[in-house]
Amino acid sequence: MSNTETLYSNIRAHIESNYPLLYLVTFEEQQADALITRLAAEDKRKIFEWNLARGVVSFDHKNPQTPDYQDLAKTLENWLNDDLTGHFLIIKDAHLAMRDNPLVIARLKALANKLLHDSDTNATVILVSSQACIPPELEKFITLFDLPLPDEEKIRAVINDFVGKLEETIDDKSLADLTLAFRGLSEHEITQLLYRGYQQDGEINSDDVALVLKEKEQIIKKSGILDMVATAEQLDNVGGLTQLKTWLKQKAHVLHNLNDALAFGVEAPKGVMIVGMPGCGKSLTAKATASLFKLPLLRLDVGSLMGKYVGESESNMRRALQLAEAVSPCVLWVDELEKAFVGIGSGGAGSEVATRLFGYFLTWMQDKTGAVFVLATANDISALPPELLRKGRFDEIFYVDFPNCSEREGIFDIHLNKRHKKTNAVDVKKLAGKTDGFSGADIEAVVKEAIEVAFVANRAALTTEGLIKVIDNTHPLKVVMKDKVQEYADKFANLKIKPAS
Repeated sequence: MSNTETLYSNIRAHIESNYPLLYLVTFEEQQADALITRLAAEDKRKIFEWNLARGVVSFDHKNPQTPDYQDLAKTLENWLNDDLTGHFLIIKDAHLAMRDNPLVIARLKALANKLLHDSDTNATVILVSSQACIPPELEKFITLFDLPLPDEEKIRAVINDFVGKLEETIDDKSLADLTLAFRGLSEHEITQLLYRGYQQDGEINSDDVALVLKEKEQIIKKSGILDMVATAEQLDNVGGLTQLKTWLKQKAHVLHNLNDALAFGVEAPKGVMIVGMPGCGKSLTAKATASLFKLPLLRLDVGSLMGKYVGESESNMRRALQLAEAVSPCVLWVDELEKAFVGIGSGGAGSEVATRLFGYFLTWMQDKTGAVFVLATANDISALPPELLRKGRFDEIFYVDFPNCSEREGIFDIHLNKRHKKTNAVDVKKLAGKTDGFSGADIEAVVKEAIEVAFVANRAALTTEGLIKVIDNTHPLKVVMKDKVQEYADKFANLKIKPAS
């Protein structure tokens, strides 16, 4: 059974069970209208619609049905006084209509109670909106549904239908390439891109994939939920972490030959969690990984998903993960993961929201079908729920410690060469010996400070002595946060996580 048919059956069951308020979350109002029309036809129900733009309208033609604009509060009052038996009551732009409008919320609650407790009234209210917005007063009455994006079978049908109307043809490879590229987009977006592709060169073929990817970048920018991060860093510019680098290169080989790998029996990579000390290259590695994989890097800030209304945070999470799948294949970077799900199990409203977000994220991690490689970074792994750490969520978990002496040499080399300051006057071996306990970020700060001091003093070049003076005046993180760093070290030792170096 397709996703659409499963949704239809689920909604049908709720209607027959007299659920009063159903909430459809979708950007595709035409898709919602088609679903409602099908539901109404089965029961021979009449459909009344209110939308924010025009008030009470004809459901079929969207023409106003009242001489003057009627707001939702007034419409709800009329519905409360009318005989609603055998009706679907449709409210479009529901999140905007309810927001900061207590009268609308109160009358919706009264209507829900009427539908529940008046045995002579057989009707259903269906709210349609691009995002979920459920006031606490209505939480117990509303059932939330996400209208699914087209699956591969539907995408192929849309492409073939478009090509057929043009009386053109499309080869099997182009059909397969475009079907994969269109994953995560709505039917409307797919159709618009097919029109644009055809306008460019009069054909529909694999060349149009580039157009799709550009459109997906626009979708990310417009969403405001995810950030698309520029990735100029290369893995060779990350000092140390030899075991992690080797593992990532292995995964890169699989991703670059994914079809052959799947045919051989290799599973598509799920992701990796990198934990450890602050300033030791976790974020840098995330950026370098995207470059290595030759994939776009999306950054998810779970804190920014938190919303004011019940269900809004969860809706934002669903939208963010749908967007990630829409631009797949990609790398999804979840930074400071332990802060994202803080408070789980501690009680309170914030804990309940975090727990729901966490549950949805876990389910998605387990069941995701898109080629989304999740790269999570965290400092305090002990703050994370154990369910996130078990096998099957991530392919591997790596621990990043402060760099050893040879790794510090490599980090000095990287930062000096990056700024074209590596000369015979700089002894990196001696510098590495003087920086025990320094993180990669500490070493970078030393090099930058020494270059600035040399410039101000009108020196021709950096020297080992000049760098050592800066080192002597630098207090590394391991010293500044001695107790916290030791606490982290003890926890990581007990967890026995695979070292990155």
